[in-house]
Amino acid sequence: MDLQGRGAMVTGGSGDLGAAICATPTLTPQHGRTRGLSMLTSRQCAAIALLFTVAASSLPATAQPKRGGVLRIAERTDPVGFDTLGQKKAAVYTQLALGYTHNRLFKYGPKGEVVSDLAASYSQPNPTTYVIVLRKGVRFQNKPPVNGRELTSEDVKFTFERVVASPEARLFPTLKRLTTPDRYTVQFELSAPFSAFIANLAATTMYIYAKEAGKPSPDGGRDYTSADTVVGTGPFILEEYREKQRLVFKRNSDYFEAGKPYLDGVELYIIGDTAAQLAALRTGKIDLIPAGTGQGLPHFLAGEARSIPGASVLKHSVFQTSENLIGRVDTKPFADARVRRAVSMSVEREALAKAMYPEGADPFSGPIPIASRYSIAPDKLGEAAAYYRHDPAAARKLMTEAGYPNGFKTKLYTTTGYGPEYVSRSELLKDMLSKIGIDAAIVSQEYPVWIASTYKGNFDGVVHIPAWTLGDEDEWLATYTPGDTRNQIHLDDSKLTDVVRMSREAPNDAARAKLIGQFVRTFHEQMFRVYLPQPVLLTVISNRVKGYVPAVRGYSYSTMLGNVWLE
Repeated sequence: MDLQGRGAMVTGGSGDLGAAICATPTLTPQHGRTRGLSMLTSRQCAAIALLFTVAASSLPATAQPKRGGVLRIAERTDPVGFDTLGQKKAAVYTQLALGYTHNRLFKYGPKGEVVSDLAASYSQPNPTTYVIVLRKGVRFQNKPPVNGRELTSEDVKFTFERVVASPEARLFPTLKRLTTPDRYTVQFELSAPFSAFIANLAATTMYIYAKEAGKPSPDGGRDYTSADTVVGTGPFILEEYREKQRLVFKRNSDYFEAGKPYLDGVELYIIGDTAAQLAALRTGKIDLIPAGTGQGLPHFLAGEARSIPGASVLKHSVFQTSENLIGRVDTKPFADARVRRAVSMSVEREALAKAMYPEGADPFSGPIPIASRYSIAPDKLGEAAAYYRHDPAAARKLMTEAGYPNGFKTKLYTTTGYGPEYVSRSELLKDMLSKIGIDAAIVSQEYPVWIASTYKGNFDGVVHIPAWTLGDEDEWLATYTPGDTRNQIHLDDSKLTDVVRMSREAPNDAARAKLIGQFVRTFHEQMFRVYLPQPVLLTVISNRVKGYVPAVRGYSYSTMLGNVWLE
């Protein structure tokens, strides 16, 4: 299969709460050349260690997983179809839904490390070749038309035929060819080395599909939008979907991880308002309010959550970049870096953090997560550090220098899909922009409209973008290259694109770190996105739920539920 244009055993399982928190990831191939995975920073280690301590402290010393029971979860909105590899960028809620029913070749473990999922092992015989051996005996769910048949290398091949024709081709820019030497072996050939290749196979869009489960589409491919196409190899089977009401999953008794999942099922209730979610938790109608999209419970509701008998609030961090403001850099006025810097200096980050995030927040997280070991601390940014200080006078001076002494009128796009508090933050940003002469009229969109148009970069004005919970740092860097589905700002900078390419082909981690550092410094100087405070995340959970650890990377909390049980 040509894909032009668009080992030792891999660590497996989800780990033990008592395992070493900051152990080095051990994705080591059988032979040949490979790149090690990123070590966690001390800051990230501390946050994860706290999380594991909280989780472990809720368990008796003799706690053993129990079979049975149905876990009930609140989520804000429906999935936008069930296809992560369609023609449109997969919505976050679609990625979360597929985490119940499907598997990837690799996934993120409880400490954010890349671990095996459908892959049993992999090797890298040379810098541009990866050979992956699949687990044997993995079966698709026993639903027609797949009917419980075994997963094979042909399913991976079919999936990647869809990948290269989808927005997710961005994850594998040097992928040239995929072959299937035998029933359980897949060989990937690249046109150039790519340091993030294995990590990107763990992205939460990279689920493996059965060809026959999809419906024929007009272009000759397969469509997986409707609920009746959801047939994967995952721990839960989608039994019922009622739009704007609930999704019901039942236990997959043929799941390949012996004894898992412990739960009989999961019921996912669509409750858009977080106050209503807490009311449902208080009355025993739900058990868990996760920070699944990287948002979590609004901080102003933390006190109410803590007052619920038999419930706990988990404070935790996720490997993510924070909410941000963007404008298109290919058109005026945001083509001028002085305007972008002025917008940044209009933001009262400290006041915003105190008002919206009393449980704690960092000043910002971007253009790669602040927890990344490649990140540069704010006090190390040199002259660019000034652009993160609240200074309306300096901002107005920059506006004048850019030719806008009286400011300008624009639109500020936001969405109701992340809850009313998200729109409230947009309103605070509108007020801050007004202080430097930018009169922004808020345009609030329903989530399906937002994700299909505005989020893809089809806008004129300013957009309030949500936090991104992705995987490897390369995913963030790629968003500033032409053609990437998240290049909403329409940036086309050949020098920066070259830096991204060279970081992918770097011969070692030291060289990669230097190039990523160059990218990060250029970003802060040019202020391509105006990053906002990054809050501590809050998950609310019933004390009868055991074994739950919030996901560290990606939209993947649903992947963790195979380890959960109920007391």
